[in-house]
Amino acid sequence: MTHDDASPRSPAVKLTGGRTLTYGDLAKRLADGQRSLRHDSKALVLCPGDRDLPTLLAYLAGLRLGHTVAFLPASTEIIDAYQPEFVVPTRGAENGLTGLGYRPGEEVADGVPVFRRAASAPEGDIHADTALLLATSGTTGSPKAVRLSYAGLAGNTAAIIEALGITAAECAPTTLPITHAYGLSVLNTHLLAGASVVLSDRSPLSLAMWDHLTRAGATSLAAVPTTYSAFGPTHINLLAHTNIRTMTQSGARLDEELTMRLVRMMEQRRGRFFVMYGQTEATARIACLDPADLPARLGSVGTAVPGATITIGPSSAHHRARPGEGAVHYRGPGVMLGYATGRADLCRGAEVDVLDTGDLGYLRDGYLYLTGRTKRIVKVLGVRTSLDDLERMVDRPGQPAAVICGDDDVVYLVGAGDPAVHEEQRRQLAETLGVPSRHVVFRSVDRLPQTPGGKVDYRTLATVMETRGRSDGGVDGLATPVRPGT
Repeated sequence: MTHDDASPRSPAVKLTGGRTLTYGDLAKRLADGQRSLRHDSKALVLCPGDRDLPTLLAYLAGLRLGHTVAFLPASTEIIDAYQPEFVVPTRGAENGLTGLGYRPGEEVADGVPVFRRAASAPEGDIHADTALLLATSGTTGSPKAVRLSYAGLAGNTAAIIEALGITAAECAPTTLPITHAYGLSVLNTHLLAGASVVLSDRSPLSLAMWDHLTRAGATSLAAVPTTYSAFGPTHINLLAHTNIRTMTQSGARLDEELTMRLVRMMEQRRGRFFVMYGQTEATARIACLDPADLPARLGSVGTAVPGATITIGPSSAHHRARPGEGAVHYRGPGVMLGYATGRADLCRGAEVDVLDTGDLGYLRDGYLYLTGRTKRIVKVLGVRTSLDDLERMVDRPGQPAAVICGDDDVVYLVGAGDPAVHEEQRRQLAETLGVPSRHVVFRSVDRLPQTPGGKVDYRTLATVMETRGRSDGGVDGLATPVRPGT
């Protein structure tokens, strides 16, 4: 995933402390990395790390050797399930691997060795097309992964380069985990375009990250809605001292008012703000909204990336469905081969042609508008409704809230803001649903849990509500005392 024609003297990876690897330096380091990953057959390389040089080099070297790279935790459960031939550990986490049947080999970078499987050979070959295993959104600790192909990875990366107009003059900081689809696509697109990346594991809101990206000459910034929502005057002032001219957003839905504020902020800098939509099952991104289409297309996530098509299929109706609403289907570069839960699944080839994204939406003149998730359509007292639609209806700036469904026809409004505001929302929900007030219950939490992609983690919230149904205690520091609706 690097640009073969890039000048050997061009900067490729800018590290903390002022070090820079040129494309020539990177090629030499990758040659060393390939030696440490030599194997007599196609192998699985497990990389539990993230935005660090050993992980980056192992990823690129693994792909060049035709291996499969798995961005999954090095837990006992996952190692038992996938039996990787190699593990590139996070620094300081090497000791546990020897007890799992691995022995240290050659160093990949910065004192981190590659651990080679010393136990019996893995049970099962890996399909020739399989390049990557990525955790699905919200299942980072589970063995379930998305199988992605070399062709899909290259095709989706090229489509994003075209959609965003990325050139060799760009420089992108790693403000997102490279072990997840959105962050990895930032890395892939810039290296394939012959541009440079600023490798840092700092928070995109930290002063240390902004100091690093400013000194490194970063020209773009990628983030999820929660990051942009937390932008304050300090970040706006810091932005004025950078070379950033492009901002992209993906992950969860971005508030329309905030979208236009960011668009206008970038216009003042003669820059661009892109709203995007993607899924791990599509390698990275599915649609992109050109800044020139705003504000006319406000609320849309844009049109399909080059070479792809988006269609709307049938879905279960609900009482607040938009005209033309249905299941969002995607065909194009990056559609996954399929899922995997263990080594036995890695021998399989392509099992998916058209991707059912699991999202609901509608098309207007080729522009996609998302309305919710198919699995978030529920029945309350006999009426089918969309929980995502209810969330949007009661949304209040600065008052984070989520809507989930419980047992016995109860809808929970879970809020981390002003209880008085949430009580107004609760009453509005009951009125909208046309149900007795007791069927909509408010629960207060300290914070709404999020998936790595910045979306509300509804699975964790459901666990919190289930636990609190048995006791008034909290779960994982999320919950404060119960505040039932009246």
